[in-house]
Amino acid sequence: MSSKSETCSKCGEQSLIKGELGLRTSRDLELIMVVRKDHGVEKKVPIQPKVCGKCGFVDLFVSNPSNLKICSTDKPIDPDFKQRPILEYDF
Repeated sequence: MSSKSETCSKCGEQSLIKGELGLRTSRDLELIMVVRKDHGVEKKVPIQPKVCGKCGFVDLFVSNPSNLKICSTDKPIDPDFKQRPILEYDF
């Protein structure tokens, strides 16, 4: 029995294309990233695709979502970062 990660999430076939697949922008060939900005800290993780060889469906995932977690040792990207005050429309 195959694991769920080797099965297409659309058609259910076990026909995912093997090999190293990636997503890049067409202009500068940079990797497409998931970017999380919170409390002045920016964390990035590249998006990776899974492609079904039967139906052509592309499923996107990140291999290390724990890299998006912000911890106390992370430094803000802007040294002058100030948390904005809470306003009425925030509620």
